[in-house]
Amino acid sequence: MQVLPSGLAVPPLPYVAVLVVFTVALVALLVALEPPVTQRQVVAFVPWIATGGILHAFHQLGVYPSSVAPFFGAPAVYVTTFVLTGAIWLVSAFLATVNDRPERIARDLVAIGSGVLVTLVGFAYWQAAGLVESTVPFAWPVVGVLGGLVITAPAYYLLTIWQTSAVAKVGYGGVAVVYAHALDGFSTALGVDVLGVGERTPIPARIMEFAADLPTAQYIGQGWLFVVVKLLLAMAIVLALDEYVDEEPTQGNLLLTFVAAVGLGPAANNLTLFLLGGSVVG
Repeated sequence: MQVLPSGLAVPPLPYVAVLVVFTVALVALLVALEPPVTQRQVVAFVPWIATGGILHAFHQLGVYPSSVAPFFGAPAVYVTTFVLTGAIWLVSAFLATVNDRPERIARDLVAIGSGVLVTLVGFAYWQAAGLVESTVPFAWPVVGVLGGLVITAPAYYLLTIWQTSAVAKVGYGGVAVVYAHALDGFSTALGVDVLGVGERTPIPARIMEFAADLPTAQYIGQGWLFVVVKLLLAMAIVLALDEYVDEEPTQGNLLLTFVAAVGLGPAANNLTLFLLGGSVVG
């Protein structure tokens, strides 16, 4: 059974070589500096993760010139996003070490990342203004973001009441993980049930095919089951990682960042495609 999304393609060898060289260099330098990775930094990585999803959407829509386009296909875009984020992280970590101000790392990451994200969102809306015939698509990213919040808030509140100690250990990172996957699930359901777009990732497609055969499909669609699965899985991962984050905060918070990226990157990609008229999600 196919597991990975359709459309994955390794870029030509020269592009692979560039990404490998930059990635290895950045990892080596970051390991040497040993910057702390706190819960605040997990949240600080969020705009960079969303940026990666938007950059890939632009690739799917043919925005880039051919000379740089391979850097933004899947899976290369994940490495490209890491290189961009890692460069800022490295400079900030170096300055924080020199000035003995470790708190500036998360601040720099979130400030610069948010600036990049806002610029890309603005560009996407500018592009949409010349592509779409109505203003309705302009609302879908807002609906998606708010829908993810509406789902996350009660779910995380109940999780906090049920497992107070575990949730306290993962802190902001846990919120980022649950919201990322709630947003991914909701944006996917929005695309399938409301906008009628296709799902290119096999496992979510199978889940929604199963939901389509249930009696509830004619009333609430087929995407709801994927939302529930994503939400439960995210919360289970948060609970499973609480001790690891507490005992090994650097590795644990990096793992939380990775888990959040698996949800938030595709979600940002979905919402950008909705705005610009893409026909697939996932």
